[in-house]
This record gives sequence, C-alpha cells and structure tokens, in this order.
Amino acid sequence: MPVYNTRRDWLDLAVKSILEQTYRHFELIIIDDGSAAATKQQLREYRDPRIVLLRLENNMNAAVARNEGLKVAQGEFVAFMDSDDISLPERLEKQVGYLKSHSNIGLLGTRVEDAERPQKTKCSQNRNHSKQIECDLLLVSNVFCTSSVMVRREVLCRAGIQFCADCFVTQDYKMWLDLVGKTGFAKTDEVLVRYREKRPDPRREKQEEIALRVQIEALTRQFGVREDEAQMLISFLRCKQMPDDGNRLLAAMNHTIEQLEAGGYERKYAEDSLRWVLRKVYYHTRTWQGQRRLMHLLHNNTLQPNLFCRLWCLITRGIL
Repeated sequence: MPVYNTRRDWLDLAVKSILEQTYRHFELIIIDDGSAAATKQQLREYRDPRIVLLRLENNMNAAVARNEGLKVAQGEFVAFMDSDDISLPERLEKQVGYLKSHSNIGLLGTRVEDAERPQKTKCSQNRNHSKQIECDLLLVSNVFCTSSVMVRREVLCRAGIQFCADCFVTQDYKMWLDLVGKTGFAKTDEVLVRYREKRPDPRREKQEEIALRVQIEALTRQFGVREDEAQMLISFLRCKQMPDDGNRLLAAMNHTIEQLEAGGYERKYAEDSLRWVLRKVYYHTRTWQGQRRLMHLLHNNTLQPNLFCRLWCLITRGIL
C-alpha cells in the first residue's frame, strides 16, 4: 500500500479494512512515499505487528513505492491496495483460496464498487476466461482495478517483472500486459473491493499516449504484429484516429487476429474483444456521417455491433 498525503479518514479506513480481514496470516507493507509530517505521524500510530512500514525520503510515485514493497514482500501471494480504497472483510481469504485451488492462475482480480455509490460497479461479468481477459487487455484497455488484484509473487520474480516507474498512471496496465503469456488470468464476479475515483491527473493526456504505446508494444513484441498495423488499429480502437483507408484498417484487424491465433488464442476471444471495444468507437462517433462511415468501414459481419447497439448509440449521442 503506497501512501502519499492520503486524507486521514480514508487512510484509516483503508488500513483498518486490511487489518480486519478474515484471513489473518499476512503482512501489510505500507510504503510512505515522501508524505508530509501529518501523514508520517499517522502512520506511526498504527501498532499492529503485521504492519511493515517503509519510508521514501522524497515523493517518487506509486510505481516506485510498490516496487520497494515488492522487494521486501515475503508472502506466497501479493495483494495490491491503494491507500484510499477499502477491501471487504473476506477479500484476502477468498482470493487466496481461489489461487490455491487454481494453480494455473497467477493474477486474480475481482469486481469492485464505488465507495461513494455502491450501486456503481466495475469489471464486467462473464468475461472470466483467461484467454478472453488477455485479449481484452491487448485490444481493449486495462480491465483490472489495481486494488482488487492479487498475484503470485513467484510469477513476478521468475519473469523479472515490476511496475514501470515511467508510466505512473498506466503502471498497473503495463505490468498486466507484461504478464500476458507468462501466467493465467482470472476475475471473480463477486465485489470484494470498494474504490474511490481518482482526481483527474494533469498529465492524463500524456499518460493516455503512454497507455496506447504500451498496448502497441505488447502486440508487436509478444505477437509479431507489424508496428504500423498495431498503431493504426489501436489508435482507431481508442478513438484517436480514423484511418483514411478502411481496407488497410480491416487488413490490420484481420492480421492482428491471425497473429493472436498463432499465439494460442482462439479467434472467438479476439473477435469478442473487438466487438466489445467497437461499441465504444460507435458511441464516441458523434455524427450520422461518421456512423455511416463506420458501417461501411467494418463490413466484416463478425465484428459489427448489432442493430440495437447502433440505434442506442445514435439516440444517446443526440444523432437521432
């Protein structure tokens, strides 16, 4: 749990939510990332022997702090937690139980709900197959909330993987992508974490570009997709750029699916990920002309959103 000047009551709730877990055999590694005096004093007030407190003299960032925690972690499994989020009482027990009974899974996430609006949940249900999750990571975006993730420490050590300090906002996404092909992924349908929406980061636009880059690198480095094709496809799927040549986009899409198939992924998983993200593309296309162009562009029937989805997008965007 990295901490940097977290609001006092939120930090208390976060720490308490771990100390009161039904699973008792753990160490809580808190990394003070150069906080102000008030937060330093608050951290000194926690007296549980299971707490391991590390201090960084200067504020680095959460990725650097998490990596310092990983260096001293002793457990078989490592659970990540933000200092303003809340783990529900059975989180650790259920995640440890799942990983112990599924030896092929090295990274496990859960559904999460908004701490202020519990009815608002994240992490889609019924997308729990490891290969489907991996395709979602490669083609859609980050599908895990960091505070819900538990990993096998041995997997990280064996692969030499840690958080990317240069990515900051996308640090977790980069780690998940680095783990693709090295272990199995899973998500539980049960809500085990309450998260708080983070404040907008002034570097968000730059970080979105970094996220796009790490996504492209994963496709090119791990699956041999040509960089120009990956750039075109991911830029389109992230609603960054509509290519002038629709045939080139479709060719890039088909070639990417073929490369994923060669890498051991069934075609249905890649196509399902593309169908999922194309709904967002339709939704963010704000004109009738743009939606018509998309219809002609994606003439591969297996990838087109159904009529209901297209009408919903047209209506909610004020086009109809």
